[in-house]
Amino acid sequence: MLSNYPFTVLVLALALFVYAWVTMRVGAARGKYDVQAPATDGPPEFQRVFRTQMNTLEQIVMFVPALAIFAMAWGDLPAAIVGAFWPIGRILYAVGYSKAPEKREVGFGISFLATAILLIGGLVGIVMELGVF
Repeated sequence: MLSNYPFTVLVLALALFVYAWVTMRVGAARGKYDVQAPATDGPPEFQRVFRTQMNTLEQIVMFVPALAIFAMAWGDLPAAIVGAFWPIGRILYAVGYSKAPEKREVGFGISFLATAILLIGGLVGIVMELGVF
């Protein structure tokens, strides 16, 4: 199965590494800002790092199935090309948000747009496969 979608699986692995990275940043921020678990509140600098992880978790839940559906509908390489923008956007989101809330917008937009394209494209592919149009 993986041999049918090597580029898509590579993008998926990159996305998971990005999620692991933002998760590790929360652990580091807990130490830096002395925010003991299970607390999720602290100085604004900690809150931005924590919200980055939570928002990335919220987004990855939509991204992963959308990537899979798009790959099945349109093929490995097209899915990987569109999907590659998600981890790039998430990195830009994390780096920007850690500096200032208004600097998260470009990264959020890139990753959200990638997911939207994958989801809508996958839905179009399913509808076409069903012969509805």
